Amino acid sequence: MENRDFYREEIRNEYRVTARTKRVWAVQLAMLDEIDRICAKYGIRYFADSGTLIGAVRDGGYIPWDDDIDLVMLREDYERFVQAAPAKLPPHLKLQTAYTEENYLRAHAQLRDSRTTGCSEEDRKAGYNCGIFVDLFPLDAMPDGTFRRKLWMKELDIVWMTLYTWYRFDYYETRTAAGYLLHKLGKLLHIPMKTAYRFYERICTRYAGKNTEYVCDIVFLRHTDHPEWRREWFAEAVRMPFENRQIPVPAGYDGRLRAEYGEYMTPAKAPTIHGGLVVDPDTPYEEYFRTT
Repeated sequence: MENRDFYREEIRNEYRVTARTKRVWAVQLAMLDEIDRICAKYGIRYFADSGTLIGAVRDGGYIPWDDDIDLVMLREDYERFVQAAPAKLPPHLKLQTAYTEENYLRAHAQLRDSRTTGCSEEDRKAGYNCGIFVDLFPLDAMPDGTFRRKLWMKELDIVWMTLYTWYRFDYYETRTAAGYLLHKLGKLLHIPMKTAYRFYERICTRYAGKNTEYVCDIVFLRHTDHPEWRREWFAEAVRMPFENRQIPVPAGYDGRLRAEYGEYMTPAKAPTIHGGLVVDPDTPYEEYFRTT
């Protein structure tokens, strides 16, 4: 539970953080505490990543314009977490994966607070739990050798594009003729989404258990020029301040951050990847949907 001072409006890095934003953060921090509790109980390692990692290293808390918490786990820890967590979470929290909730097609898990609203228009159309969320991404082993890595990444990209067009084409804002034909093929084959996703995940985990030089966050393969991260950066965790608590970060955080962001210690406002996300920390998503 955050103290009263936490909720006060403030200026961080010349950016105004409102009291409402603080309430959103408080929801996410409460979920972070639950994740930390479960991981401690089962000896599961996790790390802050992306903007959350920059915030921990540079600012001791949220980057002021960030709107979520990003965590990563090596695949073996991720699998242990998604198996153990559902039975240990309070009733208002929902752990989403492609296997636990209908129509949920993401290559990572999200923990959501059902008492709140945090969704895109696609989330709303898909019909699953749309509370404010924390992202949990698996880190998968990449094959050794530049050519083999590129080939594996291309295979993942093609399969994911195919699955997303099969099961998400109805939600696309911009549709192409090629996409329409691929979507029709998917409907003709009529493969259950969970079955198709399991095939995709087998490609993701092809090198699991092997001590490869690099790991990657498969979700962002197509969003970054430098998806390869050295496994050694995630060999150990160190805890750093994040708001009024400590959060684990990879001991090799400097290499991890420079690989993607370069000079990360200089604040630079970047747009959120969540686009037109609707966020309401005070209204349950089901109530929000009934009234809008």
